[in-house]
Formats: sequence, C-alpha cells, structure tokens
Amino acid sequence: PEKGSARDTAERIVGPTEGVPTLSLAGAVRLALEQNFGLLDSVDALSASLWQEKAAVGQFYPTVTPVFQRSDDQTLFGVDFAQKLPWTGGSVSATGRYLTEPTANAPFPKTSDLRLVLTQPLLRGVGPNAAFFDLRNARRARQGQERSLVLAKQRLAVEVAAAFYGVVAQRQLLEVARQSLERTEGLRKSSEARLEVGLASKLDVFRAELQAAQASDALVRSQSALATALERFRGLLALPPDEPVEPEAAALPTTADDLEPLPVLVRRALETRLELAESRDQVDDARRSASLATQNLLPQVDLNVGVTQLGYGGSFGDAWAAGDRRVEVFLSGSYPIQQSSQRASRAVARIEVASRERAVRQRELDVEQEVRQAVRELDQIRKSVELQRQSVEVAAQQRRLAVLRYERGLGSNFDVVDAESSLVTARSALVQLVTTYAVARLDLLRVTGTLDVEMEFQR
Repeated sequence: PEKGSARDTAERIVGPTEGVPTLSLAGAVRLALEQNFGLLDSVDALSASLWQEKAAVGQFYPTVTPVFQRSDDQTLFGVDFAQKLPWTGGSVSATGRYLTEPTANAPFPKTSDLRLVLTQPLLRGVGPNAAFFDLRNARRARQGQERSLVLAKQRLAVEVAAAFYGVVAQRQLLEVARQSLERTEGLRKSSEARLEVGLASKLDVFRAELQAAQASDALVRSQSALATALERFRGLLALPPDEPVEPEAAALPTTADDLEPLPVLVRRALETRLELAESRDQVDDARRSASLATQNLLPQVDLNVGVTQLGYGGSFGDAWAAGDRRVEVFLSGSYPIQQSSQRASRAVARIEVASRERAVRQRELDVEQEVRQAVRELDQIRKSVELQRQSVEVAAQQRRLAVLRYERGLGSNFDVVDAESSLVTARSALVQLVTTYAVARLDLLRVTGTLDVEMEFQR
C-alpha cells in the first residue's frame, strides 16, 4: 500500500548523513566568501589596483633626492627637489649645490648654487584632465575592481545556493528512489507468491523483477549523483572533496512569492546594475582620453619662471651671502612636424567613445532581456510546481488503484509497474522544480541588481 500522501516524499525534509558537521545556506555562503579561490583572486586584483592608485597619487608628492660626490680635488653635496602641481599641469623643480674645491688656485674655494624653476604649460598638458589623467585612470581601475568583486560575490552566492539546493534535491531524489525500491520489492514478492498459488503468470514475475532491477539501478545512480553534488558544494567552499561537511537539513522553499510588475523590475535593474554603471563610466573614460588626445596635438608652449643664485666665498656662509640672485621669465615652445602617431591616437580615441556608447546601449538591452528571462523562468517554475503537484496526486491515486485491482485479481501487475514509473517521474520532477525555484529567485535578485549578499545570507 501507498505510504502517506502524494507529497510526503517529494517535499519531506531529508537530513544529511548522521553525525557529520553541517552548514546552513547562510553559513555556506559566508564560508565561500572567505575561502573560495576564484573570489580570492578578485580580492587580490582589488588589492593590486589599490597599490596602483597609491602609486598614481605618489606623483603629486614632492620628490627629494640628496646628492653627494667626493673626489681628490672637490666635494659636492646638495639636494634636488621636484613637485608636480595639481590642477594646472605645471611643475616646480629646484636644485641646491655646495661645492668645495680646496686644491683649486682660486681665492674662493666654496661655491653655492641654487636654482628654482616653475614651468606651466599653456596649451598641451594644461588643465586638470592632463594633470589628473593617470590618477583618474588608477581610481577608475580600482572602482572597476570593487564592482567586479561585488558582482563576483553575487555570482558565487547564487552558485553556492544552487549547490546547496542541489544536495537537498539529490537527498529527496534518493529518498524517492529508496521508497520506490521498497514498493517494487514488495510487488516482486507479491507476484512470486501469487504465481505459486496460480493467481499470476510467469510474465508478471519477470515484469516485477525487471522493475525491481531498474529501481535498484535508480537508487545507485541517485547515490552517485548525491556524492557528486556534495563534492561540488564542498569545492565552492574551497574544501577537499572528502571533507565531512554537508548542507543541513532544509525544507524545500515555497513558491508563493508574488512578483513585482515587469516594468518596475526592468527599471530597477537599469538603475542599479553595477555592470551598467561601469559601462557608463567607461564612456566618460573614453571621452577623457579623446580630450587628452586632442590636446596633445597642440604645440608645447610653456611659461617658465626661474630663480638662480650663484655665489663664491671662503666659506659656505660667505658664498651664500655673496650670491648673485636673478629672476628670469621666458617662454619655451616646440611643435613636432611629424604627428601621425598623435592624430592616429585621437582618431582611435574618438572611435572608442562611439564604441563604448554603443556598448552601454547593448548592455541595457542585455540587462532588460536578462530580467525578462528571469521573470519568465520564475513564473514558469511556479506554475509548473502547481501542475506537478497535481500530477503527483494523480500518479499516487493511479498507483493505489492499480495495486487494488491487482490484489483483487482484476488485472496483471503491468498497470502497477506503469503507475510506479509515473509516480517516481512525477515526484522527481516536483523535487527538481521546487529546488530550482529557490535558485531562480536569487538569480532574479542578482539580475535586477538588488542581491545584497550580506543581508540576504546573514542568518
């Protein structure tokens, strides 16, 4: 006789192996965020971009270089100073030297030499775009890595959830196969007993034996599939395949969630998806590059303000006091005749702007398509679950009727075998649908850009 209701096996909580450590879904996701090798690569990439940003910031720090030279006839020491100016694109450089020549035939063996030069571009290289170009690129690279890390966390969370519910599903399927084998073995014994008293044919026994062999094979395949699902789950957590850790016993999720209207979900995705934000920022990056490439075609004209002080004396103090100080203001310029490389760079930069603008539009279309597909899939699964539950009820009733008719001698066990196959198929399909729904719900949050991994898996 049939055990329990039609939904008992398909939706019963089946636990892990007795005595092994278990993880909840939230605990598994947290562990994966700490240990997953692929995610750690993303963390390392972000760390590298942070160092590159620091190096780009360092170009605006003053550079001080001590200088010391000593030989038989002279001693030189001093310092060089350089500073890149923010916003204007200019620079300041200074050098200071003290020279001692004790063996020279001169009345003043000490020399002091100070030079200070301020250089300000007027055409090429002027302005914040040129001054901060490398720094902004470094910051954008860091921002891109931060977004990539968030996206990697979201994808990993969905993968861990899929692996978690994959194990839950395989446990359910194993239970379905085990109960089917029990019922089939009962049918085989019943057919053999009925054959002995002449109430069944040898064909009925062969049919029951074949069904039992197929049920045994299904059980073996379910056990193998469960082992594979467990290894995949552990692999995402960066654990050895034979690590005795399993997902905890979990109820299959319900499918009663009401979805928001599709236009609302699409609009939210277009506003919050990090991939879109990155694509839009890449358009701005391309425009900055095009602007700089255009500026690089201008002549190099610099305004220079220089201060020099050169003095000689019997001591360094006398040399400094006797120094002749001069202030010079002059323009310097250059314009290369051969600019094919710069023109090509500008043309390529403009092409890149147009390409990235198209990429933004393409990404928007892709995002909308992903949202629509995720909503359709979730809605289809929800409807299929309800239909499959009805199928399970019908298949269970069909088997009960077939068993009753067989026990009363109104037919062969062919109907029982056929009904058993239908029941196993219906229950297995229901398990797969319900567990797939849980993953599809998370994936919808991901494609709409609203999957907060820390909040969603904090319990």
